Amino acid sequence: MATTTYCGPIDVLVVSVSDPEHLRAGVGALLDRVTAGLIEILDVELIALGDDGGARRMPMDEVPAGGALAAFAGAETDILAPEDLDAIADALQPGDSALAVVYEERSMAAVVEEWTGAGARLLWSNAVEIDEIARQIEED
Repeated sequence: MATTTYCGPIDVLVVSVSDPEHLRAGVGALLDRVTAGLIEILDVELIALGDDGGARRMPMDEVPAGGALAAFAGAETDILAPEDLDAIADALQPGDSALAVVYEERSMAAVVEEWTGAGARLLWSNAVEIDEIARQIEED
């Protein structure tokens, strides 16, 4: 969990599947990262195309993924804005669904806590866009 000392970058990961059963494969690995303190999940949304072609949030217990998503029941916090959901829906093929995970990257939290506990002062922590890194590499 974010503290007054450190808050990691907030990221969104969205995967699309033609069969929700395929989501089972990654659930254990995702939960392992939570247990290890590497990430904190802020929101989990299951999205499908509604009858109107727009985004439709699906309750986790509505998914026939063998209960694999049951661990996330109640974790839906609706952080994603309607335009985010629409962008996800636009990328879906008919019959597909998407799992969106909004999470805080926490892998450096213990390091920061040690440093600040020893008297260091955190100046800033920020994510770098991959496009920016690619541009920088091309310029060099």
